[in-house]
Amino acid sequence: MLAAKDYILKNRLAIFDWSVLTISFLLGFIFPTITDFINDKGFYHWMLAALLFYICGAALKDLPLSYRLSHSAKTIKPVSYTIFLVIGHWLIMLMVFILSETELRNIFHLPIAANNETSFQSIIIAISVSSFITWLVYRGKSKRKHSRTFSDDYLFRRELLADFFLIIGVAILSFVFWEKGAMAMLANAKTQTIGDIWFLFLFLSFLFLFFYLPLRYLFFMEGANKVSNRNRLFLIFGFMLLKALFEMLNI
Repeated sequence: MLAAKDYILKNRLAIFDWSVLTISFLLGFIFPTITDFINDKGFYHWMLAALLFYICGAALKDLPLSYRLSHSAKTIKPVSYTIFLVIGHWLIMLMVFILSETELRNIFHLPIAANNETSFQSIIIAISVSSFITWLVYRGKSKRKHSRTFSDDYLFRRELLADFFLIIGVAILSFVFWEKGAMAMLANAKTQTIGDIWFLFLFLSFLFLFFYLPLRYLFFMEGANKVSNRNRLFLIFGFMLLKALFEMLNI
């Protein structure tokens, strides 16, 4: 038990990355294309589930993460490109909430606009909710004062549950916005010249920064500067770049 706990503590980010990548990949067997996923009767259920899993995970993880960072002797360097992650995260949450709104209204028996038109009130609520979730994830974690003392066992179990929720939520969202969203767009792009391939690299880098990394902030903020974590991100990015290139070339 102690060995497993120690392994999880030392490899939390790696477990998260590979779990999300695996689940997202397996979802591709259920929904081969983004069209299959959108046309599925449970599409809104999937989006709402992803949103709720992500919110619950972020809320549960806030305490153990901030408690650990606030009581750590190590100085956590801020991620230099956080502003881009915040913008990307807010956009993702906004889109997910809009896609989940229909199911939320069904659950709480609220009226649904004719022809699924989006009202001004719905837009304000979506902006507010996405802003709150982004604040919850990206607010400062390392200089908080806690009025209570928590045991290591409680914090570990709470964060373990939070990580599980985050893995499920992020895997579904990664599948939608990255695996079948961004990759579907790139699959239809033309690659006739070196310039086209260079543009692919730049465009994929942009998507990676705004739509892949933002949902992983709660994990890599502690080890963004570690060589092993950077190497794994480069490995994942390289894998996705090759996959996109193969799809564009119909290989």
